[in-house]
Amino acid sequence: MNQPSSRQLNEEYLDSESELRQLKKTNQAIETAYSTFQHMQNKEKELWGKLHQLSRGTEAERSISRECDQLEEEQQFFNRKLVSGEEALEQLIRKKTAQRNQLEEDFLKASKVENECQESTTKN
Repeated sequence: MNQPSSRQLNEEYLDSESELRQLKKTNQAIETAYSTFQHMQNKEKELWGKLHQLSRGTEAERSISRECDQLEEEQQFFNRKLVSGEEALEQLIRKKTAQRNQLEEDFLKASKVENECQESTTKN
Protein backbone atom coordinates (compact mmCIF):
# COMPACT_ATOMS: atom_id res chain seq x y z
CA MET A 1 0.00 0.00 0.00
CA ASN A 2 1.30 3.42 -0.93
CA GLN A 3 1.93 5.76 1.98
CA PRO A 4 0.43 9.22 1.56
CA SER A 5 2.95 11.98 0.95
CA SER A 6 3.58 14.69 3.49
CA ARG A 7 1.78 17.09 1.17
CA GLN A 8 -1.36 14.92 1.11
CA LEU A 9 -1.21 14.49 4.88
CA ASN A 10 -0.78 18.23 5.36
CA GLU A 11 -3.86 18.91 3.21
CA GLU A 12 -5.86 16.37 5.21
CA TYR A 13 -4.58 17.93 8.44
CA LEU A 14 -5.61 21.42 7.32
CA ASP A 15 -9.06 20.15 6.30
CA SER A 16 -9.40 18.43 9.66
CA GLU A 17 -8.29 21.56 11.50
CA SER A 18 -10.84 23.65 9.59
CA GLU A 19 -13.63 21.17 10.34
CA LEU A 20 -12.65 21.11 14.00
CA ARG A 21 -12.73 24.93 14.20
CA GLN A 22 -16.20 24.91 12.65
CA LEU A 23 -17.43 22.31 15.16
CA LYS A 24 -16.07 24.37 18.02
CA LYS A 25 -17.82 27.48 16.66
CA THR A 26 -21.04 25.50 16.42
CA ASN A 27 -20.61 24.33 20.00
CA GLN A 28 -20.06 27.91 21.15
CA ALA A 29 -23.16 29.06 19.26
CA ILE A 30 -25.19 26.34 20.98
CA GLU A 31 -23.89 27.41 24.38
CA THR A 32 -24.78 31.03 23.65
CA ALA A 33 -28.26 30.07 22.42
CA TYR A 34 -28.78 27.92 25.50
CA SER A 35 -27.76 30.75 27.80
CA THR A 36 -30.18 33.09 26.03
CA PHE A 37 -32.91 30.47 26.19
CA GLN A 38 -32.38 29.99 29.92
CA HIS A 39 -32.63 33.75 30.46
CA MET A 40 -35.88 33.89 28.51
CA GLN A 41 -37.18 30.82 30.35
CA ASN A 42 -36.59 32.52 33.66
CA LYS A 43 -38.38 35.66 32.51
CA GLU A 44 -41.34 33.62 31.27
CA LYS A 45 -41.41 31.66 34.54
CA GLU A 46 -41.47 34.96 36.47
CA LEU A 47 -44.40 36.23 34.42
CA TRP A 48 -46.40 33.03 34.85
CA GLY A 49 -45.55 33.09 38.57
CA LYS A 50 -46.93 36.63 38.86
CA LEU A 51 -50.05 35.67 36.91
CA HIS A 52 -50.46 32.67 39.19
CA GLN A 53 -50.26 34.89 42.28
CA LEU A 54 -52.75 37.35 40.81
CA SER A 55 -55.17 34.58 39.90
CA ARG A 56 -55.33 32.96 43.36
CA GLY A 57 -58.88 32.28 44.34
CA THR A 58 -60.22 32.81 40.81
CA GLU A 59 -61.34 30.39 38.12
CA ALA A 60 -58.21 31.17 36.13
CA GLU A 61 -55.93 29.81 38.86
CA ARG A 62 -56.26 26.18 37.72
CA SER A 63 -55.67 27.10 34.08
CA ILE A 64 -52.57 29.11 34.95
CA SER A 65 -51.28 26.27 37.13
CA ARG A 66 -51.63 23.92 34.14
CA GLU A 67 -49.77 26.42 31.95
CA CYS A 68 -46.96 26.63 34.52
CA ASP A 69 -46.73 22.84 34.70
CA GLN A 70 -46.69 22.58 30.90
CA LEU A 71 -43.99 25.24 30.70
CA GLU A 72 -41.89 23.25 33.19
CA GLU A 73 -42.33 20.05 31.15
CA GLU A 74 -41.34 21.83 27.93
CA GLN A 75 -38.24 23.26 29.60
CA GLN A 76 -37.20 19.86 30.89
CA PHE A 77 -37.75 18.29 27.45
CA PHE A 78 -35.72 21.01 25.75
CA ASN A 79 -32.94 20.73 28.31
CA ARG A 80 -32.71 16.93 27.85
CA LYS A 81 -32.52 17.31 24.06
CA LEU A 82 -29.94 20.06 24.33
CA VAL A 83 -27.75 18.07 26.73
CA SER A 84 -27.99 15.04 24.45
CA GLY A 85 -27.01 17.12 21.41
CA GLU A 86 -24.16 18.81 23.25
CA GLU A 87 -22.80 15.46 24.38
CA ALA A 88 -22.92 14.14 20.81
CA LEU A 89 -21.18 17.26 19.51
CA GLU A 90 -18.51 17.09 22.20
CA GLN A 91 -17.92 13.43 21.37
CA LEU A 92 -17.54 14.35 17.69
CA ILE A 93 -15.11 17.13 18.61
CA ARG A 94 -13.02 14.66 20.66
CA LYS A 95 -13.03 12.20 17.74
CA LYS A 96 -12.04 14.89 15.22
CA THR A 97 -9.33 16.18 17.59
CA ALA A 98 -7.85 12.68 17.82
CA GLN A 99 -7.98 12.34 14.02
CA ARG A 100 -6.29 15.72 13.59
CA ASN A 101 -3.58 14.80 16.08
CA GLN A 102 -2.97 11.51 14.27
CA LEU A 103 -2.74 13.32 10.94
CA GLU A 104 -0.22 15.72 12.45
CA GLU A 105 1.90 12.80 13.68
CA ASP A 106 1.67 11.05 10.33
CA PHE A 107 2.62 14.28 8.55
CA LEU A 108 5.70 14.75 10.74
CA LYS A 109 6.76 11.13 10.19
CA ALA A 110 6.24 11.36 6.43
CA SER A 111 8.17 14.65 6.28
CA LYS A 112 11.04 13.11 8.22
CA VAL A 113 11.15 10.08 5.91
CA GLU A 114 11.00 12.29 2.82
CA ASN A 115 13.79 14.51 4.16
CA GLU A 116 15.93 11.47 4.94
CA CYS A 117 15.35 10.13 1.43
CA GLN A 118 16.30 13.49 -0.09
CA GLU A 119 19.44 13.70 2.03
CA SER A 120 20.50 10.18 1.10
CA THR A 121 19.98 10.83 -2.63
CA THR A 122 21.93 14.09 -2.50
CA LYS A 123 24.84 12.36 -0.74
CA ASN A 124 25.08 9.73 -3.50
